[in-house]
Order: sequence, then C-alpha cells, then structure tokens
Amino acid sequence: MTTLARSERSAIDGAVGLAIFLGATTMLFAAMFLAYAVLRAQAPSWPPAGAPPFPRLAAGLNGLLLVGASVALSRGRRWPAVFLGGAFLAAQIVLWRHLVATRLGPGAGLLGDAFLALSAFHAVHVAGGLVALLVARDGRLRLAAGYWHFVLAIWAVIYLAVCVL
Repeated sequence: MTTLARSERSAIDGAVGLAIFLGATTMLFAAMFLAYAVLRAQAPSWPPAGAPPFPRLAAGLNGLLLVGASVALSRGRRWPAVFLGGAFLAAQIVLWRHLVATRLGPGAGLLGDAFLALSAFHAVHVAGGLVALLVARDGRLRLAAGYWHFVLAIWAVIYLAVCVL
C-alpha cells in the first residue's frame, strides 16, 4: 500500500467512524427529546403555572457563541473556535446558576429540569468537541469541525424546543 493510499484509507475510516458516532449520539439526544415531549404533552400547561420567565435571550446569546465557533472552524480557524466553545461552556454555567437563583433550576419544576438535563448533556458533548479540537492534527481538523457543526445543530434544537416553543 502506498503512503497516499494509507492516508486516503485513514480519511475514509475517520469519516465512517464519525458518522457512526454521530448516529449513536443523535439517538441519545432523540431519546431525551422524546422524554421531554412526553413530559410537556402531559403537563396541564406550558410553561408550568407559576414558573418564572425563562431567560431566552441569555440562552440565545450562548448559542451565538457556538455559531461563531462553527464559522471559525469553517474557515479553518481552530483557536478562535476553542475560545468561543470555552466561552459557551462558561456562559452556560452562568445561565445554570441564574436558573437556580430564580427557582428554575433542578427540582423546581419540569421546565428547569428539562432544560438542565438537555443542556448539561449537550455541554458534555461541547467539552468533548473542545478536546477533539485541541488534540486533532491538521488532517483531522475537518472531522472535528464536522462534529462541532453537529453540536451546534443540537443546540439549535434544544433552544427551539425548550426556550422558544
């Protein structure tokens, strides 16, 4: 096998591996969204009666950090993406603390519980994406960027399902 053939094979293996991983991760998120949909459908009203207003703007601004990271990766800019991804995680921690302080945190009701469960699971994936960006060699940066775009898409669904609808 020539060197070129090995690198081509490695690229194909990486793409297939990423596709399998994203498929499995999609199924995990789909199960969580289904559980959320069932809880929401069974609730007498949504948002639950007496729940304080959800800070949609803060959650939306956090999402813009992920958009910025995704755009940076589309342009091949690893370090701005790492910075913006880290800023997203820091902003999520601030948002979670705010939710707890305003009685929308865990244990305060379905809205807070659902958002925390989905967003914490998402944050674990963002952290994994940051690790991938940090360790990816230049040839694998495209795969890490593909994963990052997936993480952005999941955040968009979380934001729409929990924060907007």
